Amino acid sequence: MLIFPFLGLLLTASLSAAERQEPRLDPFTAKYELSRGSLKLGKVEIILELDKRGDYRYSARTTPVGLAAILLNGEVKESSSGTIIRAAVIPYSYHYIHRSSDNPRSVELRFDWQSMRVTNSLKAGSWSMKIEQGTQDKFSQQLSLMLAFAAGSREVSFAVADGGRTKDYSYQFQGEDQVEVAAGRFQTLKVARSKNKRSPNTSLWLAPRLNHLPVIVEKQEKDGPFRMELSSFSWGAPAQLKK
Repeated sequence: MLIFPFLGLLLTASLSAAERQEPRLDPFTAKYELSRGSLKLGKVEIILELDKRGDYRYSARTTPVGLAAILLNGEVKESSSGTIIRAAVIPYSYHYIHRSSDNPRSVELRFDWQSMRVTNSLKAGSWSMKIEQGTQDKFSQQLSLMLAFAAGSREVSFAVADGGRTKDYSYQFQGEDQVEVAAGRFQTLKVARSKNKRSPNTSLWLAPRLNHLPVIVEKQEKDGPFRMELSSFSWGAPAQLKK
């Protein structure tokens, strides 16, 4: 995968910046409970795999439970693959699969950093669009967020290839908050997320001692808030990337 447009930017960083300790990510496995009010909707497993070169695979699997297993009909898989160079996340590909028996859906994005374009592939066909340096996919932006806050940022924005267009996702620090979830008690940084400069509708609680992984994600919808809480966490991934 060619990433030449990034190399000049990365290599022109000042010596003082190079000497500073850069934020890093470590492989992990995290499990969440997804709910809306008192109704349990599903279980989410998120895994970060990394190799020694910095190549990553970030994947999630959402499995409906209880009544939701009947209503939602099928699991959802999402993954992002790419590389991390000097705390910059550079996605190569993104996959989304909804294994529904009624209306299965599959989305694939391929990033071409030499031509600065991303190709979107759906069942209906494929098309490409221009992108800018630093563009993320919907899932890799979480890794970029974690690295940015680990580096001390408290307000960041990412261009995200989403739905055939580039959208702006902005994150703003709201304050510190101690929270308790099934995985334990955490001192967190509460962050508000907005899209395309609209009013924020999603809050994330990032835990510094888990490399700023969100331990709670809450999204406001018309029919009530959806909430995802960390139920268990372990360092390391079940199977590391082989290179």
